[in-house]
Amino acid sequence: MSGFFIPSAIADNIGWSLGVAAFCFALRLVGEALARRSGDPLIMRKRRFTVRAVTNALLALALLVIWLSEIQNALFSLTAVLVALVVATKELILCVSGSVLRFGGHLFKVGDRIELYGIRGEVIDHGLFSTTIMELSPREEGAMGTARTVMLPNSMLLAGPVRVEPQPRHFAPHRFTLTMEAPVPASETARLVTQTAERVLSADRELAARFHQFVARKAGTEIAGPQSSVTVGTSEIGKLQFHVMIYCLVKDAPALQQEITLALFDALEKRSGRMRDGEAKAWSEIARQLKEGAATKREAA
Repeated sequence: MSGFFIPSAIADNIGWSLGVAAFCFALRLVGEALARRSGDPLIMRKRRFTVRAVTNALLALALLVIWLSEIQNALFSLTAVLVALVVATKELILCVSGSVLRFGGHLFKVGDRIELYGIRGEVIDHGLFSTTIMELSPREEGAMGTARTVMLPNSMLLAGPVRVEPQPRHFAPHRFTLTMEAPVPASETARLVTQTAERVLSADRELAARFHQFVARKAGTEIAGPQSSVTVGTSEIGKLQFHVMIYCLVKDAPALQQEITLALFDALEKRSGRMRDGEAKAWSEIARQLKEGAATKREAA
């Protein structure tokens, strides 16, 4: 009946273990009996201690030899279980690691605006396994919420960069590019963009300068601003481009960009209208001169 429930190898090991234990126990009794023959109590206690230590060491060594193969099998099984457990809980471990990174690195807090893998949003909650954000519209459309909630696993914090955006009531550099489809004078257009930017930013110029100085001192590095800048370049297909940088309130950036863009296009439209009027007058003058020349030739004939 016992062979039905216990494998034969384990049954043999149990039998050998019991036999070895009985042998060591008998050996211990014989050794202690021999140790009692000494008349000195101190020597007798030392010998009894030595007998017990030797028999215990023999018993431990014998049991280790007997059960070594089973211990190895148990260790292999335990290793396999641990590997399977790690594989099964890999995502949870990464989420916890991401949470530790967020907490230890002070990446962001509730109320911050972050961008992760192209997803922008304001952090409304974060926990051990996930971070919940309120999705924001694309930058070119403003900084208003889309009323959608996005739950991001914290494992994403370990797989890519996390960009923490300035708060809406903070000043920060805002960059955008104006691409010209038709040829325009580069110097005049760049000067017009600069003048328009200075005009729309003049109200907050002093406050922006103080905030820029404070942020640069706190960060310990140079930050773009507070003066606006316009650089001229070309696109991949040769179109003229104006790269504009303005230092303004984050919440006002889309409106200011729109105002600068409209002012530039309105000025270019007026300029092209004047050029068309001038061209029309020039062609009219040429036509008048041709007509007069033809009439003079007919009179001479």
